[in-house]
Amino acid sequence: MFLQETSYPGGTTVLLWLLEDDERQLLAMCREQALPADDLLDLPVKRQREKAVERLLLYKAFGHHVTLLHDKQGAPVVEGYEQVNISITHTMGLVALALNDNCVIGLDAESCDRHQVLKVRDKYLNASEQQFITPGDLTAHVIAWTAKEAIIKAERNSAIDWTDGITLHPFVPSLDDTTLNACCGSKHYHLTSRRLLGHYLTVALPVAPNPIALDNKSRQISL
Repeated sequence: MFLQETSYPGGTTVLLWLLEDDERQLLAMCREQALPADDLLDLPVKRQREKAVERLLLYKAFGHHVTLLHDKQGAPVVEGYEQVNISITHTMGLVALALNDNCVIGLDAESCDRHQVLKVRDKYLNASEQQFITPGDLTAHVIAWTAKEAIIKAERNSAIDWTDGITLHPFVPSLDDTTLNACCGSKHYHLTSRRLLGHYLTVALPVAPNPIALDNKSRQISL
């Protein structure tokens, strides 16, 4: 069922769907809104549910049927609304859609009790991150995992190295919104991770360079 629409910093809107409906109910909901449904029948049941919810969330966001496409990097785009930046995430029991009219975004979600992230910390936390994310801190690990995944989605580059390609700055998990910053190559990201219905949803936004600092730098070079 459609759960809620929430606002994140930086002009991002996130729509959430709690995946409690079975595939027949979801396909029926699509048909009620005149959304395509029959083309999903040959997919595995899990994918039927996820794809049906994607269409319902897009309908909720745009107010009418839109077509979801993917660019050369595999990132989602809405046909006719290429200026609207979107990101989609699926996890156990939840589908979420993020939209932002101003900048590229990345969204990822993960269950709060995803203990597996503790067992593979060496695969996504570099040495500096392991200094402030202690081995038993499940919340910090889940937030770190979703943060890196959200940045990879924002970068449109799944080949980025999870450990050395992205560096999270020290952060302290909060019961409400956890804010953190990160670097990916020469780019800087600001992230907000929010706990909702047993999941952490993390949005990554690129930080624009300071125009004043750039102007000063260019003047110094020219002297």
